[in-house]
Amino acid sequence: MKRYIFLSVILLATSLSWAQTEHLADSAKSFTLDTAKAQREAKKEAYAANISHIIESRDYVFRPVTMQNVITGNTRDIYAYYLYAALLGDKVVLHLPVEFTSFVIDTINLDTFAEEYKTSLIDGNWRITFTMMNGSEKWFVEFFISTITGQARLAIVTPEGVMRYLGTIESGNALRTVENTPKARKNKKSGQN
Repeated sequence: MKRYIFLSVILLATSLSWAQTEHLADSAKSFTLDTAKAQREAKKEAYAANISHIIESRDYVFRPVTMQNVITGNTRDIYAYYLYAALLGDKVVLHLPVEFTSFVIDTINLDTFAEEYKTSLIDGNWRITFTMMNGSEKWFVEFFISTITGQARLAIVTPEGVMRYLGTIESGNALRTVENTPKARKNKKSGQN
């Protein structure tokens, strides 16, 4: 009988220990999952705030990864790291590939100024529009930038056609950092660009 009582006490203690361990494990999992979820939400909000800060600064660089002639529908990947579009205050710098006629790719290399600049934030997407002059031609530019995915879409409407690009944006400081390297300064002094 003593043995039976002793075994019952041991089994009861063991089952209570297992129950406590499972409860603690469930609490730890719950805490970890709640913490992880909160951290992901905080990262999402921080990312959206960073994108918004970049847009509101009017100092950003667009890095394209694809280009498309909207009329012919040809979509091409862009692998060249040196191609970009930038808005630096009121200054617009375009160094982008274009394909206004089928299978003939050229490059826009233009420094000009933004006019009629407008921004709006709708459902986590920034819409930016402005016009700019290329000689006597007035071009229309439109950006859509997602604060969720970071995808940026750029459309440039010209008398010759419409080009659309997909890519990302980053602070304009990234462009100035690259342009301010010792090699870039040396090339600028010697007239090489």
